[in-house]
Amino acid sequence: MSAAPFFYRDLPALLSFSDAAESRLHADVPQDWWVVIADVAGSTKAIEAGAYKKVNTVGVACIAAVVNVDRSIDLPFIFGGDGATFAVPEQLRERVIMALRAAQQLARESFDLLLRVGLVRVSELAAQGCWVRLGKLRLSPHVTQPVLSGRGWEEAERRVKTPGASGVLLVEEAGGPVEGSFEGFECRWQGVPSFHDHKLALLVAATSKDADANLATYQHVFALIQSIYGDVAQYHPLHAGHIRPTLNPLLLSHEWRVRSAQSGPWSRLTYFVSMWLQNLAGIFLFARNLDTAAVQWSRYREELVENSDFRKFDGMLRMVMDGTEAQAGELQRQLETECAAGRLVYGMHKSRQALVTCLVQSYNGNHLHFVDGSDGGYALAARALKRQLSNQLNSSS
Repeated sequence: MSAAPFFYRDLPALLSFSDAAESRLHADVPQDWWVVIADVAGSTKAIEAGAYKKVNTVGVACIAAVVNVDRSIDLPFIFGGDGATFAVPEQLRERVIMALRAAQQLARESFDLLLRVGLVRVSELAAQGCWVRLGKLRLSPHVTQPVLSGRGWEEAERRVKTPGASGVLLVEEAGGPVEGSFEGFECRWQGVPSFHDHKLALLVAATSKDADANLATYQHVFALIQSIYGDVAQYHPLHAGHIRPTLNPLLLSHEWRVRSAQSGPWSRLTYFVSMWLQNLAGIFLFARNLDTAAVQWSRYREELVENSDFRKFDGMLRMVMDGTEAQAGELQRQLETECAAGRLVYGMHKSRQALVTCLVQSYNGNHLHFVDGSDGGYALAARALKRQLSNQLNSSS
């Protein structure tokens, strides 16, 4: 196998989130790779009907399916609340498609949702001047997070969501073999309540055609957040002492539906009982800060906080923050000024709790935790952002 599949693995990791928006620190994705866009069609209506946890679950489940195609190859992905964005090498394309068909089947059969999936080749995007660039941010000794830049990611999403768009390889559940594993998907935590007034899902997209101007905008937003909210520890949506396993069968049912979807009735029952008993044991171990021979449980929740994706950069800034109404109001006033000047668009949505959904490859460090607002989060913030973007485009035409 050529070195190309290991492009992302071999990227040097950035050590500071403030570097995430600096595209000069990113690398061009190889021309024979593919941008993959997966999202729940009609997610806003599903959320309004109270199905946000289902939408969230399907979004993370499709990540698990792709990651499990070949764990020896580090594949970049970004969770977006109602779906995910990936980059995959040509050598894995067919296997990734089969895994994504399995995710589509899961979405339909277990959650009554439609997972829309499409691929666009990087060379196709680059030929039209839509560059696809990628960096890597170090979250902890065991976990990294991709950072994205270039118009190619946005253009790929536009094409996948536009019926009949050119250059799109659409994935259909009935279009071929279905083969995927959801190993590592876990959803065993209670919602994490606000420590102040709310959890704020925030999206900010700089809108200049000049990369340096956009970088200056993001740096200004980073400075605004720090001046209003303080350092990261003060607005981080997760605190180790407030992360608790759940014994609620309804909350546990989401993992159960994912992990036992392809099993028989007895195996499904066994999985649920085992999961519930493991959480009961977890409550005991966490309460007493006990370790076992295999896992340092006294450290696990601290690692969970370190390994959470509560802030990320995928061509726009995405964050979930804990704060007060006064802080959110001041941030909105400042962002509104920037929006009126045409430098950015933004979206916000307030939730009572943060949802935590997990991808666990090892309980000893190699576990990643996806954070979103409990009742709309990123998906509803995105709706507000798109409305602002549409207004800007209309006013400039």
